[in-house]
Amino acid sequence: MTCLKLESPAKVNLHLALLGLREDGFHELAMVMQAIDFCDELTLEPHSGLQLHCEGLELANDHTNLVMRAARLLQKAFPERQLGARIHLRKRIPLKAGLGGGSSNAAATLMGLNQLWALGLAAKELKVYGAKLGSDVPFFIAGGTQLCFGRGERLEPVAKPPGGAVLLNKRMDISVTTAWAYGICREELARNYLKREQAFCSARQALRRGEMVAALNRGDMATTGHLLCNQMEEVVAAQIPAVRQNLELLRQTPDCCGVSMSGSGPSVFALFATVEAAQAAHQSLAGRLKANEIQAWVCGLREDGVRFCRDTGPETGTLP
Repeated sequence: MTCLKLESPAKVNLHLALLGLREDGFHELAMVMQAIDFCDELTLEPHSGLQLHCEGLELANDHTNLVMRAARLLQKAFPERQLGARIHLRKRIPLKAGLGGGSSNAAATLMGLNQLWALGLAAKELKVYGAKLGSDVPFFIAGGTQLCFGRGERLEPVAKPPGGAVLLNKRMDISVTTAWAYGICREELARNYLKREQAFCSARQALRRGEMVAALNRGDMATTGHLLCNQMEEVVAAQIPAVRQNLELLRQTPDCCGVSMSGSGPSVFALFATVEAAQAAHQSLAGRLKANEIQAWVCGLREDGVRFCRDTGPETGTLP
């Protein structure tokens, strides 16, 4: 029996703008998202039923888990077939951290089960399923560097800069729910929201033609770092002082191109031109990170999203 293993990466937001409110009540977004080499691992094998086992972080194994929701979505789409799997999720990406870990796990589940069950779905079709599960899920199917519009599900690829890395950090005792963060931002920022689709369209075009995309296309990490922007950062940092403290800590690192919060927080990151520069910065901050109970990771920038690992046989790949 063959197991499938997949890397399920995190992401950071190089740009995040809340343009305004859509008719469905969600925010219209304009983002640049970047997949990073900080990954959970998903392992799947055939089974008569549908089972999920999680390790690494406390996580529900039931229908509330995005992995199970993704699996059941595909089951319902192919009711004529008897589809089952045993799924093992090894979690490293912190929960409620602004890193998209749950959405990434859902994307990995869709991609893995598509192959395990021989469904023959193209990437475009998988993104449609993914958008039903969460706005960021299509991004992790595409991966790399993407412009993300709408609720985040409308993707346009951007050339990934050569090299590049982030030093990512998070106080492990602090988490942020996306709904809370967007609710606070709506209260604080609504007076500046754009009102109509024409204005949204102009903002999207400005990002497409703006300096950040140009800098990414020419591999200019210094300019990209200078232009990092997250409109949620100031609002969330005002509510959670540790976010602001972590940002200030990262700004003290040598050779840092720029610092920002990822997504709705509370994770923050510093952008570097090379992995070596990020590793040196990590070492320089090691004492202060430990003293402030901050966990940190050095992560390269990925050209893809979810990635298949090698297949393994039952003697090495059988799930618990």
